[in-house]
Amino acid sequence: MWFRRSITKRERWQSDSGFHDRRSNRLWVQSQSPLKSKIKLRWFGGILVMLISLLSVAVVLWVGMHILDRFLLRQNDLFRIRDFKIECIGEVITSRHVMDYAQLAGCSNLFALNISEKRDYLLKTVPRVKAVEIARRLPGELVIKVRERISMARLEMDGYYLTVDRDGYVLGASSAGSPHLPVVSGHCMPGIRPGTRLGGTPVMNALEVFDVCETTQIRNLLKVIRIDVRNRESVELNLVDGERVSLAWQHMGTQDSFSREHLEQKLVKLAEILKAAAARGKHVVGIDMTLENNFPTPEYN
Repeated sequence: MWFRRSITKRERWQSDSGFHDRRSNRLWVQSQSPLKSKIKLRWFGGILVMLISLLSVAVVLWVGMHILDRFLLRQNDLFRIRDFKIECIGEVITSRHVMDYAQLAGCSNLFALNISEKRDYLLKTVPRVKAVEIARRLPGELVIKVRERISMARLEMDGYYLTVDRDGYVLGASSAGSPHLPVVSGHCMPGIRPGTRLGGTPVMNALEVFDVCETTQIRNLLKVIRIDVRNRESVELNLVDGERVSLAWQHMGTQDSFSREHLEQKLVKLAEILKAAAARGKHVVGIDMTLENNFPTPEYN
């Protein structure tokens, strides 16, 4: 009996000791949880303080740089603009125009002038301007180089003409010095204004013909004075001696290298036909060149 009692007491003691161990483990875990939370809070607070410090330093540097920029550059009399050197490449725009368009008369300091804004303003507001370069030449000179667009043709409107360049930009009303430019007619586009780009329209086909006639070997052989573009499948050329030519070519309207190559081939063939007719003492009145490599017999007079 006493042996059984001792075993029972031992089991009870072991059970009580296990209970105390589990309880102590739970207490230890519970004590660790607030500790971990405090550590995480401290880390978060440290990172937050670091970010605020970096932001403060950045703000101070930014303000300091603006103050230095203002007093050392923008308000420094050393960089006062003493001279404008303006170069204009073209026939219409002058240095006085650039001064007025860009409102340079009110600019007094090289670094107070926003070069990119002035350049963008000129490109957006003056249709004839193609490229602008503006640079500072210390201590007090502003250098401006303006390249203007060159008129290639006159666009026939209702009672007046607008000039247009090779890229299809409408430049403005035809001046007294541009009657020699060839004419594009039949476009049916009312309301066109200076600055409008005619890309993707039949007018670009006519401009491509003019460009080939001016920049290739046929320059002195073909003189086109008018192109009618009312037919989207072809263009109608009027030459200086009265010849009429219906013309179409492969890749017409794409304005790529393939279109250019096929157009050049067609115009070279046209020049050869006109030259051969002149050698026989004949004058070509009309010719249909809308087909490929199979041209009908020209009309003679």
